[in-house]
Amino acid sequence: MSLTDIVFGLAVLLVAGLVKGLVGLGLPTITIALTSLVLPMTEAMALVTFPIIFSNVWQASVGGRFRAIVRRHWSLVVPLAVSLYATMGLLGRKGPEWAFLVLGAVLVAYSALGLLRIRLHIHADLEKPLAPLVGVVSGFVGGVVGVPVVPLMPYLQGLDIKPAELVQTLGVVLCATSFSLAVSLVSFGLIDGPRALVSAAAVVPALAGMWLGQQVRLRLSIDQFRIAVFWALLLTGLYTFASRLL
Repeated sequence: MSLTDIVFGLAVLLVAGLVKGLVGLGLPTITIALTSLVLPMTEAMALVTFPIIFSNVWQASVGGRFRAIVRRHWSLVVPLAVSLYATMGLLGRKGPEWAFLVLGAVLVAYSALGLLRIRLHIHADLEKPLAPLVGVVSGFVGGVVGVPVVPLMPYLQGLDIKPAELVQTLGVVLCATSFSLAVSLVSFGLIDGPRALVSAAAVVPALAGMWLGQQVRLRLSIDQFRIAVFWALLLTGLYTFASRLL
């Protein structure tokens, strides 16, 4: 990565951290979506490795429901982490050329669900049988593009979870996936000493942005800002498609 790429990546992480502080998610999604426009997918995933670990550990530790969340969602978390690791191994060092198109599809699908206010309502009896399947599919998507958003987010939003607990649940689930992603990148030679140093430095703007987002959240309508985030993700996804196909 050049100095310009590093500065751009750090600036993106500051913005992505702010979004995560506001709405509880979005750091890897926004960071990888934007930095992958100027960096190879593996470079973008390496850059965000440490920031997502630290931000998700922070998010998972706040709320007082950690043990209860782990007991409820372990059957989702374990398949997700294993699937992500296996997918990273199968894809190899460079990853497929179509990964950017998958990323665009993930962003468009997820943002469209948010803008249309489409929310699944999953019956309690379906939670246990669905959890492993959602984990495997989300792990595959995360292994391809580093962002296990779909179908993970629609599934979690469809469960009977209070908003405050949902934020901590996201932290717990994404914490496990971020560790799996980090182990995958190291095991398959996709992150080395220089990349690790840049990713470690990226923790500072990510957490700074997250703290700012939490402060702003006390003063703004989260629903309005969430809509703006979904529009931003939609436009980024469409741009990703256009930049690869045209």
